[in-house]
Amino acid sequence: MGTISDDLMHHPDVWDLDGELCLLVVKNGNATGTTIGRANGVFSIVRDYFNDPSVNQTSMEWGIINYDCKSEVFSKPSDSGSIIADIRGRIGGMLTGSSGKMESSDMTYATPFWWLLERIQANGFPNAHLNVVA
Repeated sequence: MGTISDDLMHHPDVWDLDGELCLLVVKNGNATGTTIGRANGVFSIVRDYFNDPSVNQTSMEWGIINYDCKSEVFSKPSDSGSIIADIRGRIGGMLTGSSGKMESSDMTYATPFWWLLERIQANGFPNAHLNVVA
């Protein structure tokens, strides 16, 4: 199964009911249980700057919206840390936050798992992988 690649996140290969390209994703969170959403390849880059202008943190966040305007929110507070996967079982990201319910949609943010896995491997766990070992 593995992870959803950066390329697939930017170029989804599934159409929703409105005929728009997207990735259908699912998560099971502490607050909302199992919910279905749509990821459409939109990313946000988040930078946190400290008092020292030479030091900053950068995080890439993957945007996910609820499935349609009739759906409840994709996530709520206490869902952070939930893993988001596509309908084929590939891990897409780890939920980090949301913007809350609006008139017809909400926005959830997840750190892409391919991005996290690269950093996990580069920072002391070079053999980390998602392959099941029996």
